[in-house]
Amino acid sequence: MGGDEAGADGGVLLVLEEQLRRERERIEARRRDLDEAAHLLTRATSRSLGAHETRGEELGGGVTPAVVNRLLTESRGMVRNFVLTVDQGPALDDSTVRANRERIERGDTQRAIYPAEVLTTVRGQRWLGLWAEAGEDQRVLPTTATEFAVFGDTAVVALGHWDDVDGGYVVLRDPLVVRLYTAYFDLAWRHAVPAPSPGDEGGDPRLVELLELGLKDEAIARHLGVSLRTVRRRVARLMSVNGVDTRFQLGWVLASRRS
Repeated sequence: MGGDEAGADGGVLLVLEEQLRRERERIEARRRDLDEAAHLLTRATSRSLGAHETRGEELGGGVTPAVVNRLLTESRGMVRNFVLTVDQGPALDDSTVRANRERIERGDTQRAIYPAEVLTTVRGQRWLGLWAEAGEDQRVLPTTATEFAVFGDTAVVALGHWDDVDGGYVVLRDPLVVRLYTAYFDLAWRHAVPAPSPGDEGGDPRLVELLELGLKDEAIARHLGVSLRTVRRRVARLMSVNGVDTRFQLGWVLASRRS
């Protein structure tokens, strides 16, 4: 009996290991196009790698909000916003937020791609709700590796270093570079999934905590005071935005994000 139980446990572990291996391969394949595009962007904008002068202008911390504000006011066309974090950045002051909302109200489309972690924090959910209400079209990727905004075909405000939010920002106006950042965003947009609409609690931090505790859907529904169907819908949403196919994979992703 003991040997049979050990064998069964071993079989379950093998299945879980195989699922994890396949998921890692699938995520890697999903990111390959974006990694290649990021590499091309780096080569195109890095003079150390032989790129031509792109007329990039380094922006000090106090200058960046004013530049973003002016671009929001003066440029036309779609704003493409690729977000690394909602906790800091050059467009969080009241004046820039107001200019951004006014731009959307006058009819210019704004698209934004967020990392999935914004769905698991109160601040992140409030930010999504604020801009969804303003008319922003939002999608989510499991992770984002950099941050930039493309203002029509006029300019890009991007991190000075690809993945360093503390390294400052630059404004780039070279038409080729603007097109490259636009192409990168549009490729990422096709890979991303729609963010939860306002009122959809698929990213509720309470739900994430209960999932990490290993509770069954029925227990989660009782704890949150919602229907079993609602819980399953929210779990399905979390699986979608995190790019996974099973509850086990979702648990692994959520746990690895906390580590």
